[in-house]
Amino acid sequence: MEANARNLERIFDSTVSYQIPLFQRPYVWKEESNWLPLWEDILSLLERQLNEGRCRTHFLGAVVLEQLNNASGSIETRQVIDGQQRFTTLQLFMIAVRDLCRPAENDKYFERFNDLVTNKANKVDLALEVYKVWPTNSDREAFELVHRSGSDETIKAALQADPQLSSQSHQIIGGYQYFYGVLRNWLAGDLDNEDYSNKDISVDDRLDALWQVVRNALQLVVIDLDRDDESQVIFETLNARGTQLLSADLVKNYLFRRAQGEGQEIEPLYEDYWKAFDAKFWRKEIKQGRLKRPRIDLFMQHYLTLMMREEIRPTHLFESFKHYVQDLELDAPEAPLGYGEDSVEPLTIHPCDTRGHLESLDRYARAFKSFVQPDVGSRLAHFLHRLEAVDTATVYPLLLLAGNKLLPTQHEEFDKLLYVLESFLMRRMICCLTTKNYNRLFLDAIKFMGRSGVVSAAVLAEFLKNSRGGDSVRFPDNDELSHAIKINPLYKRLRQYKLRAVLEALDMAMHDKKSEQLPLPDGLTIEHIMPRIWLENWSIPELDAEHPERKVAFVQNRNHALHTLGNLTLITGSLNPALSNGTWHQKRPELVKYSKLNLNRYFHRPSDPEATDELAEWNEEAIAKRAEHLSELAIRVWPY
Repeated sequence: MEANARNLERIFDSTVSYQIPLFQRPYVWKEESNWLPLWEDILSLLERQLNEGRCRTHFLGAVVLEQLNNASGSIETRQVIDGQQRFTTLQLFMIAVRDLCRPAENDKYFERFNDLVTNKANKVDLALEVYKVWPTNSDREAFELVHRSGSDETIKAALQADPQLSSQSHQIIGGYQYFYGVLRNWLAGDLDNEDYSNKDISVDDRLDALWQVVRNALQLVVIDLDRDDESQVIFETLNARGTQLLSADLVKNYLFRRAQGEGQEIEPLYEDYWKAFDAKFWRKEIKQGRLKRPRIDLFMQHYLTLMMREEIRPTHLFESFKHYVQDLELDAPEAPLGYGEDSVEPLTIHPCDTRGHLESLDRYARAFKSFVQPDVGSRLAHFLHRLEAVDTATVYPLLLLAGNKLLPTQHEEFDKLLYVLESFLMRRMICCLTTKNYNRLFLDAIKFMGRSGVVSAAVLAEFLKNSRGGDSVRFPDNDELSHAIKINPLYKRLRQYKLRAVLEALDMAMHDKKSEQLPLPDGLTIEHIMPRIWLENWSIPELDAEHPERKVAFVQNRNHALHTLGNLTLITGSLNPALSNGTWHQKRPELVKYSKLNLNRYFHRPSDPEATDELAEWNEEAIAKRAEHLSELAIRVWPY
């Protein structure tokens, strides 16, 4: 390879097309981290140019270019291997300068800057070749709009006329608008320091300073690759510079370069299989544990875990994908179950070429997206809501397998499988059992299904009930679940969002099927029926109060019982402290006010005035009785 320092005029003034491969990521630079620092550097150069008539050289970093084979007579074309964010940003900056030359009525500098962003129409054969830089697919519409509009006002009007383009909120448009705004203010003198010596400098002189800075001061190190250089290896090596690439960006680049090498048409491949991945949905950062990661990287991790049947570390995602692809080249194509596992029926078909890998990613991504955006009120939606409480993502490879095999034709079986999985997870959470070995457990579940050749609720239940590993994998039976609900102080042992999910699920299970089921309101809070501060209004029986040892035992027993599930409910607000800590006769009517919650119908007085009110008092016996009621309900909701 050959590396040379080049100023922007030398890079962009000739008739040349710098093309950003469609398989690179979209434009992602932002104001605070990228545009503002660049503008501050340029502003410093401009001030020195105006004050001293000269300015120092300022390096903007490096770009890596690969010469493309051109037909005889066509313009010079280079592929941007690395540095597309810099190249695109500099084009946006120079387009903004060009457009501000029009209101300044300065044709000379308009033409000069236009020559740095536009190839003359009579020099090119293709429409796209008029652009000095031709961005990746997802940025082209926005870039063309910026290039032709001529002003920020025209762009704003276009965005108002096309809400869809506006909703996409392209960084391309944002970058242009940022530079247009700061340059307009600078040309008007609004950004000058109070002690600035050239306060009354003309707009023409400011445009000349801009031209001198762009022409002479701003430089890039241009690295031209030789034919023997491996551009993919160089691309991966340079990933640490600039804005960090997502692992998925590296996967994208890797796959499409392979497709090129296989002689495949990459435009249709991109449109059919990858274009959706460049949408904001997939790049949104999602909290998982203590960290946030882009959704597409989470999907890739779950996908590779399923396909490779091993745990994939997030930091090694791209390397794992490369190994997966390369290992398949060494093994028989379309081998079932990854790396030679025996199977009655292959549950996952491994791709044999790049198109196959893209098709496979697209297919599983559709299943994954349905997990993120399930139908409201569906079995899947309820499962995913409770999965948030369990706080584990280790089930997603299993969900991808089940979704791919069972949906949409076997929806009922898929729902049954979700019931089994939810029962296992919720029972273990209520019994306060560890989640630390779930990653290995659910990988083993996938392998077990592979050996059976069937993905079904029955096979999953068989595996979970017979797993060996003690507390780390045990499926709690009815006795253990009942004991946890009746005896364990769950308010102390479970975080509030976990406990709230348990109570919400039980509330939904109490729904009368004859009436419409409405979604639970937001902001539900957990309320102790017998309050935590109980001594003032909830007396100790005289017999216990008279004997110190019995009194101590009674207080300990009550303090334990009031944190069990039998003494907890949900309310749609929060009671004021006086009512919350008040007597049972004061508090009961307040709980009944929240009768829209099925949980609180339990506290209603009998409709028959002659009937015995079994809840006339709320004490340890009443708590135990309600705990028995809730445990029976939980056993039905989460069957063993």
